[in-house]
Amino acid sequence: MAAHSTSPTPTVPDRVSVEAHIQRLRQVLDPALRSRTTETLLLGPPSDHGLQRVTTGRISAAEVRAPLALPGFDNSQMDGFALRCADVPEQEKPFMLPLAGVVPAGTAAPDLPVGECLAVMTGAPIPNGADVVIPVEKTAEGFAVLDSAAAGRKVSIHFTDSTGSDTQPGKFIRRAGSDVALGELILRPRDVLTAAKLALLASCGIAQVEVLQRVRTLVLATGQELRRPGEPLGEGQLYDANATLIRAVCEGFGHTVTTAVIASDAPAEFQSALDTLITQHQPQLIVTAGGISAGAYEVVRQALAERGVHFGSVAQQPGGPQGWGVLESETGPAALVALPGNPVSCAVSLETLVRPALHGLDPVCPPQRRIQVTAGEHLTSPLGVRQFRRVELKTQDDGATTTALTIGGPSSHLLGHLARAHALLELREDDTEVPVGAQREAILL
Repeated sequence: MAAHSTSPTPTVPDRVSVEAHIQRLRQVLDPALRSRTTETLLLGPPSDHGLQRVTTGRISAAEVRAPLALPGFDNSQMDGFALRCADVPEQEKPFMLPLAGVVPAGTAAPDLPVGECLAVMTGAPIPNGADVVIPVEKTAEGFAVLDSAAAGRKVSIHFTDSTGSDTQPGKFIRRAGSDVALGELILRPRDVLTAAKLALLASCGIAQVEVLQRVRTLVLATGQELRRPGEPLGEGQLYDANATLIRAVCEGFGHTVTTAVIASDAPAEFQSALDTLITQHQPQLIVTAGGISAGAYEVVRQALAERGVHFGSVAQQPGGPQGWGVLESETGPAALVALPGNPVSCAVSLETLVRPALHGLDPVCPPQRRIQVTAGEHLTSPLGVRQFRRVELKTQDDGATTTALTIGGPSSHLLGHLARAHALLELREDDTEVPVGAQREAILL
């Protein structure tokens, strides 16, 4: 067995709260996430110059102002007939007006002759001189009048009430700039690009947008006992589940993820392999699983403590042991988050610590999804520890009550139970006894 470092490790002497550790993670994540560069993406198909199409969920890197007004011109809100309110007789209702022609969408509108009307389609420009649109449904002939080739075609207009509201100036006309004004701020830095925001950019004729690069995350599973799924197992060996678990969660955070296994318990070998991976992949975030407890072969703790990574304990169960720090390299700072090796501890830590820390800095990362639930059984929990129990959720017949029933115990090796769980039931630090029917919060998985 290779020799191991026995140098003292930076530690935090006492357990800290969940909230305190989330804040520590934000402090190491912030400079790394800010080191991201930008890239230009297209709203249309990929180009011959290598530019790719933008997708929802990306973060804008610069402000964008509208290069034109929306709508760009006064246009009809309805299929109908454009006319002057001044040409509507005060007493004669219904009344008739000669039809001067038709204005389809996408064409220029002629001037409206005095005392006449023009048929307009939805989105068609309003003819100069017109100040109201009468919907086609409020005419006797409808658009059948357009089929007549006879000269002097007339439209008979009627109303559903006697208030005169149908012929108020501006009725059923979309005014130029009523949606977006010329020069209006339509995209701010760090806005998350939604489908609606992309559509707005496209409607303004904007063909490309500058966005932050996705967070590049390197996921490391550690331990000489690990083998990749599909490889043969030797005595005392086991398949790695953590790399798959962390990759899936981090991809859900919106990251570009690379996974690797460093199957060595020798600190020097671990450091060398890690430095090579950092050079190759230039991550902003490194997430490790395992090797941070108080055992004799805790390679992550032994290798990285001398590089300024801290290790301590959080008052939660499972997922108490944690590590955090910033690794500097030629490619820039990389935040390091060291998680416990037990898959359940790792999974819980991602949901209770890493997700809220990231969401506070990166709007692409979805927040926790919390719901109110009712305890379906009597539960106990250690004093001073926030415990997260795997639970199934059952909605009662009234549809208003969701009951939480535990799956397995609190042990951190029960991965099969985690796979069956719908949520993590949160038991607070003073929840030593939780009776049946008590209301608590659960984090949806």
